[in-house]
Amino acid sequence: MSFFLLRLDHPSTSLIWKISKTEAKRVGVHNAEQVPNCYYSCSEDESIWDCFRKHTPWFGPDSKNPFHELSLKPGNFYPRMARPTGHNLGETPGLNPSTGSEKDTIAVAQSQLVALTRQLYRICQTVHPSSKTFNAFGHDIRNLLILACTEVEAHWIGILKANGVLKKRYKTSDYVKLCPAMKLGEYGVQFPAFPWLDPIHPFRLWSPNGNPTQDIPWYDAYNAVKHDRESEFEKATLQHLFEALSACYIMVVAQYGTYSRIHQHSELSAFFELHTVPEWQYSDTYNYPYEENEGKWTAVNYPFSS
Repeated sequence: MSFFLLRLDHPSTSLIWKISKTEAKRVGVHNAEQVPNCYYSCSEDESIWDCFRKHTPWFGPDSKNPFHELSLKPGNFYPRMARPTGHNLGETPGLNPSTGSEKDTIAVAQSQLVALTRQLYRICQTVHPSSKTFNAFGHDIRNLLILACTEVEAHWIGILKANGVLKKRYKTSDYVKLCPAMKLGEYGVQFPAFPWLDPIHPFRLWSPNGNPTQDIPWYDAYNAVKHDRESEFEKATLQHLFEALSACYIMVVAQYGTYSRIHQHSELSAFFELHTVPEWQYSDTYNYPYEENEGKWTAVNYPFSS
């Protein structure tokens, strides 16, 4: 059997069903076989979908299938990856069910982001950030760019480890696999403290099918100025620094979602604001455990290998 989310817009309803070739049972309903509209079985000469069309009004006049097959069974989730639930697809970045058990990790990440943001804000008191000054470079900018990018790497490594990807040395070709898994390219950040700046999308061009280092120029610049300051110093620009700090912010939000409390931190909410967020499909959502997994959330590794 596979799990499906039944999404009905009129009225707005999201229900979980367990469906095989011959029968369908609504999840979360005790003794569903005896409850109207919660159990269906088909005859030998029809499919379970034919049975639904015959006995329910759910398919509508265009016969569009309102059932969405779930990639995760109810109660399963990927460690350190936030997603919305099937009941509220618009609540993106969504939730991470392990947030409560990772309070220390979240607190440290938030504290580090605050420290980095304060340094950037001090730089902006000397170099007014604008399209005219974004190419400015210097030692303080370079040093903070290195710190910001190593913090982003720490998030990347933490997520990969949490999902069972264990290596002595990680490469950008490993990190880039997080982009489609977490829809990082769809995140954009704007800056309430500097409303004249255009929104930044630090992962927009990142793809496993491209050049994983060069496709994110701020990270490419970090590698250049870290290993060869004398020749590459001019790449330590204010623009790359803003992009790197935005990437830090996005990584916290993309891991822990709506309940990371990062939006409640006055300093961070004054500096960063989400401009765009991912659009998820119902099939990729997290769904509450019901009786599956004994009613408890269960972490499963993201299938990077496939």
